[in-house]
This record gives sequence, structure tokens and C-alpha cells, in this order.
Amino acid sequence: MLKILYISSLCSENTLQYIYDTSINKPEQAAQKFHRLLAQGLSMHGRKCEVETLSSPPVVPNNHNRKLWRLPNETINTLKYNYVPFINLPFIKNIGVFIYTFFRVLYLTSFFNKGKKTIICDVLNFTVSFSSLLASKITGVTAIAVVTDLPGLMVTEKTNDNSKKSVYTTILTRMIQGFDRYILLTEQMNPIVNPKGKPYIIMEGLVNVEMEKTENKLTHKNRYKTLIYAGGLYAKYGVKSLIEAFMLLDNEEIELHLYGAGELTSEMHTYTNKDHRIIFKGMVPNKIVVQDQLTATLLLNPRPTNEEFTKFSFPSKNMEYMASGTPMITTLLPGMPKEYHPYVYLFETESVIGMKNTLKEVLSKSEDELHRFGQEAKTFVLSNKNNYIQANRIIDFINTNKPL
Repeated sequence: MLKILYISSLCSENTLQYIYDTSINKPEQAAQKFHRLLAQGLSMHGRKCEVETLSSPPVVPNNHNRKLWRLPNETINTLKYNYVPFINLPFIKNIGVFIYTFFRVLYLTSFFNKGKKTIICDVLNFTVSFSSLLASKITGVTAIAVVTDLPGLMVTEKTNDNSKKSVYTTILTRMIQGFDRYILLTEQMNPIVNPKGKPYIIMEGLVNVEMEKTENKLTHKNRYKTLIYAGGLYAKYGVKSLIEAFMLLDNEEIELHLYGAGELTSEMHTYTNKDHRIIFKGMVPNKIVVQDQLTATLLLNPRPTNEEFTKFSFPSKNMEYMASGTPMITTLLPGMPKEYHPYVYLFETESVIGMKNTLKEVLSKSEDELHRFGQEAKTFVLSNKNNYIQANRIIDFINTNKPL
């Protein structure tokens, strides 16, 4: 039987909630959700493979005061979570995580553990991925890289030192190219991360199969028409233009709710003071965002198509939005396959005036038409892109060693 070791910063929902509640700066949740859905999807195929995780929790010295971390292993349904112990101090943490991960992966993938083994790594978590890759070269197991963003093009990269960023990007890119196979979000990523033409699979995203049980009812919608943006609050993500477009709408019975954090967080009070219809929610647990999406009128993703990084991205929020059953307006991202186009409304023009006109046009549609459109999008992603189906594609990819 195939054995998969999933290496990332993934935590169980309970452990992530503890970290979230006790952190000074709240951890990003999009990556956690992506990797949890994939790991859970793999674990659903119990007849085909066994899955366990090895995780370095999303804790760093400047976001948490706790110094000693040795979290107990957990098993949720059939998925086993294993956590790397560490001392939460600068440099010491990374060194300790590297050494522990290297020897743990070396042991788990060695001849002492029989069966066909594969490791899957979130390569944006450099320390655990690099140490795991080195261990895999010794034991000879297949190492698969999950690439959800390209080094150097991530908006959330915080360093302002271009020389340091360049060195880090070069090291990370070379490390990624050392993997045996790839799971990529867009076809445009492949020539950059995989110049040697190794086997790869495109998986632009996935949704929770359990969303089939969640109802989106017109009778449960908010009193005012509610527009939601949930994600990074960055001008490069089009959020500033979106806010300005919304403020041009002459309608007192609509609201714009903004969830997340980023460089625009400090400007939120200015916008909310100017326009009482703008409501800043900040960082909240993802389960609350998902629940609020069910009662909204429209879900928005204004990510500009002219930015370099958009060619290599398929925002996970698009998948989450569609699975909610509430209709979405997004941009025509280069990395979005055409099969999605019938199920989303588009910002045809990405200027402030263009966005305002699109918002006005879509909001003029009847509640029944909007609801029907959202339900069709939900049916599409749950029928074709749920985490059980996407995980099955990856298992077949591992077993056949061919691009799918």
C-alpha cells in the first residue's frame, strides 16, 4: 500500500485554534485550509494509501510568547498529525526544526518502514521541505513539491531588502527544482519551477466535500445586500480599487464587509469613517468567514490581471467562494481554466469605474437569479473539484508517474 508523509505547517483545527487564540499576530489561514483539505482528501482513500503528517506549527518568535513547543500527536478520523518539537527563539527554532525533521523523515522513509513511500512537501515552508528533500535523497523515496506561489512574487513577503529577497528566492527556487514531481496551481508555473520537465499535475484548488451538506438559502440572507471580500488586504490584490468602487455606489441598502489583514489594515478606519456601509471585520477564524459567506449577496475577488504574480496564481478564496453557493465576481485571471468561466461573474474592466459598473449591474439582478447562479457554481466545484476527487487524481499521478 502507498504510504504518504505530508510535510508542511499543517495543524488540526483544534491546534490551529489554540495557536490563533494565543498568538500576538494571527497566523494566515488560507495555506492551512488548502493543505488540510488535501491531506484529509488523501486520508479518505484508506484502501489506496495511508497518510500521516509531519508539521512545523505556524509559530515564530514575533507572533507567540510561548517558548517550548512539544505538541501531542493527534488522530482526527483517519489522519494522523505529528508535530515537530521546537524552541521558539530566533535561529534556534529553524536549526532545531531542520535537524529533527531530517532524522524523522530519514527514519519514516527508511527500509525499516516497509511499503511504497512518498513524501509531499509544502515547499513554501523552506526549513522542513529542504531537510525532507535531503533525507529523501538518502532513502530514495519520491519527493513531491506542492507549489502554491512562486518565490519572489508573493505579495506577503515582508522583507524590504531586495538583496536578501533575491538570495532567498534563488535558494528556494533551486531547492524546489530538486524535487521529483510537482503539484502546481497553474500551467504557467511549470516552466519556472520545473525546467527539467519532470512529471507534474495541475490542481488549481479544491473544496471541502462536506460543503455538500451546507445549505445556502435565500430566506437566511442578510437584511441588507452584503458584499464580502475575504483575504489579504493589499493594494496589489485590487482591494483599494474595490473599496473606492463600492463607495461610488449610490445605494444605502448595501454593505461591504472586509475580512483579513495586510498593508491596508491601517487605512480601514479611514474608509469606515468615510462610508458607514463599509464594515471591517479583521482577522477571524475561517469557519466564521465561511458561515458569513452563506448569508451574503455577493463574494468578491478583485485581483488585478496585469500583475506578474497573477499568471501563477489561482486564489483559494475563489474555490471557497464557489463552494458556498453565493455568487462571485472575480477578474479573468490568466491561470483560471475556461471551465470556470460560466460559473463566475467577471469584472470586465478593472478600473475603479469599471468595478463600480460591474457591481451595479450584478446587484441589479433579481435575488432568484443570483441565488440560482451561485448554486450552479457550487454544484460545479463540488462535482469536479472536491478534495476527495482531487486527492484521487494525485494518488493516480503518484502511481502512474504521468502528468494528469
